[in-house]
Amino acid sequence: MLLLAAAGLRAAVSMAYWPALELKGDSYTYLYFAHVVEPGTWHPLVYSLFLRMMAAFQQVLPPAAALGTVTAAQHLMALGLGVLIYVLMLRFGVRPWLAALAAVPVLFDAYQLDVEQFILAETLTDVLLVGGLALVVWRRKVTAWQGALVGLLLVAATFTRVAVAPVIVVVALYLLLRRHWRSLLTYLVVSAAGLVGYGAWYGSVNGHFGYSSYGGYSLYGQVARFATCDYHLPPAEAALCPSQPVSRRPQGEEFWLWSPASPLNRGAGPLAKLTQPQRNAVAKRFDKTVIRHQPLAYAYEVAAESAHYFAPGRWQKADRIELKRFRFPKPDLNGNVDLLHVYFANAGFANRPITAHVDPALMGFLRSYQSVAYTQGPILLAALLGALAVGVRLFERRKGRREARWAALVLAGAGVALVLTPSLAAGFSYRYGIPLLVVLPPAGILAADIGLDALRAGLGRLRRPAGRQLAPVGSGPARTWAGNGGRARQGASTPSSASRVERRPRTVSGEY
Repeated sequence: MLLLAAAGLRAAVSMAYWPALELKGDSYTYLYFAHVVEPGTWHPLVYSLFLRMMAAFQQVLPPAAALGTVTAAQHLMALGLGVLIYVLMLRFGVRPWLAALAAVPVLFDAYQLDVEQFILAETLTDVLLVGGLALVVWRRKVTAWQGALVGLLLVAATFTRVAVAPVIVVVALYLLLRRHWRSLLTYLVVSAAGLVGYGAWYGSVNGHFGYSSYGGYSLYGQVARFATCDYHLPPAEAALCPSQPVSRRPQGEEFWLWSPASPLNRGAGPLAKLTQPQRNAVAKRFDKTVIRHQPLAYAYEVAAESAHYFAPGRWQKADRIELKRFRFPKPDLNGNVDLLHVYFANAGFANRPITAHVDPALMGFLRSYQSVAYTQGPILLAALLGALAVGVRLFERRKGRREARWAALVLAGAGVALVLTPSLAAGFSYRYGIPLLVVLPPAGILAADIGLDALRAGLGRLRRPAGRQLAPVGSGPARTWAGNGGRARQGASTPSSASRVERRPRTVSGEY
């Protein structure tokens, strides 16, 4: 029933905003590189390769319908993510109703629904990310070929959105702590080959090793908000110092990145004749100088941006562009106002002009739905803290459900990485928080299920009469555990529910 309801919502989104929503710059760049297969200076290539595969439909469908296959595929992928999360939870013995709850955010969160209708990389990123994480924790023993495949999936996720890169380190630490030496070796080899290979290819096309030529721009949008510039700066870097007092500066990164009034875009003085890559290099030097002289101000910004993902409600203190951008648009959408840059799809594959067909009535319903149907930040925070709490107890002896605890810890570690990366390099955006919906709720549900087991065992001990001995194994009706510490079933000989233990592997291959 949940899956059918989620599918119905996605059908409404598709009809309301057919064939897609497009974000100026991002969407058009992705579509361009779907036909020019080389690493772009702004976004990595993998999502454009996905679009290239979907472009095959332009041979048999009208331009708008061909683009609509992309958003339709993204909606289907999100439904598949819900199923994968549910199955993964069952794999670790989570109660079915809790397992279903773990999939609710990705299935019903309105911001997730909205971003699936964009020509943007988020949905594909989530599929590759969850696929890699699920594969690495699926079995107690990770084989060498699984390690290689996990590396491939996470590298692909990284070159869909670079913010995923630190998750590669999280998984490497997991394999190291569990002493899966062969899988760690193949994982590192594949990951390193992918990261170095893409960087070298990028260098052969764009003149320097790397993955993007906008890293300096992105961080400038954050440091320009607090840079005092009361220290020595070379002329080119000094030209990037904002003229307004710190207390009166725009607080949204959009102004600093794209507004013609931003020092980065005015093109005056030492910056006048610089190309975009050269300006990016100057911005990088400016960013490093500001952070070196104002480390506490930078640390405060990073902490505040990270905490925003866990705050209640949906709000921004100023420059609410990022908040407006990922709300379902109104029928009178004008992407040229206030740097919003969101449009009903007007460009298809090969830059062919298309006309969107929208449904204002459905827009009203979806906007009302979005005002209440989203995952609250405190819920994500509780999930993160719960997962970390059950994970750290792995280092105590004789703790049950160890595989479920490891899975919770890996998912929580991925969530921390996904929060810190944009906060360190670009600032806050609700768009950057979308991947949290596929890692933190499952991590929190694992923690909740383990907590319920501990509560049940504690209540069982309290109710047991003093001096009563446990019946010998096999002397009466007992329970057996399905899967990795799974739900109890009647009819086999195992310890009582008060002393629940995780079922041992049946074979050396790691089957539970």
